[in-house]
Amino acid sequence: MCHSPINTVDSKLYRRVLGRYPTGVAVVTMQHENGHYIGMTINSFCSLSLSPALVSICIDDRSPNYSSYYHSKGFTLSFLSASQAAIATLFATRGADKFSNVDYSHPEAQFAPAITDAIAILDCETYRRMPVGDHLMLVGKVRHFQHSDQAPLVFEQGRFTGLTDHQNTAQQTAA
Repeated sequence: MCHSPINTVDSKLYRRVLGRYPTGVAVVTMQHENGHYIGMTINSFCSLSLSPALVSICIDDRSPNYSSYYHSKGFTLSFLSASQAAIATLFATRGADKFSNVDYSHPEAQFAPAITDAIAILDCETYRRMPVGDHLMLVGKVRHFQHSDQAPLVFEQGRFTGLTDHQNTAQQTAA
């Protein structure tokens, strides 16, 4: 196993190390002050509390929409299914027209649009904002949620994958 002293962190190596941890993939959306929708792909999601129902997401402070997320009253998370890698790529692309070719819904009671066919949707009221390192941590109080039984999209080692890929690899390794 490779060890690196903690006082001299090589950011590229650190990203590679963190990339070994598979995560789910979500799109976070909100309505900008000008009325337009904004959104981005994230994998920095965490469930914080069951009572009250709290979640957190992190936004890079270099994001062109950092200020909008910081001042938002709420946001919507759409957890993507294994078949939605193209949507994850689209929402990860800076400057892309993200909503013109994606099916979404925006019920009046929700803060922001939800991606159609996502495996889960959380509509959140902004509960806390905290600048942390080079990111903004937003804590959201979940106001509404829904889910389906589809397989999730997974991000690991810089690529999208699915859980079945890991199950097949584990079965082949064990054989």
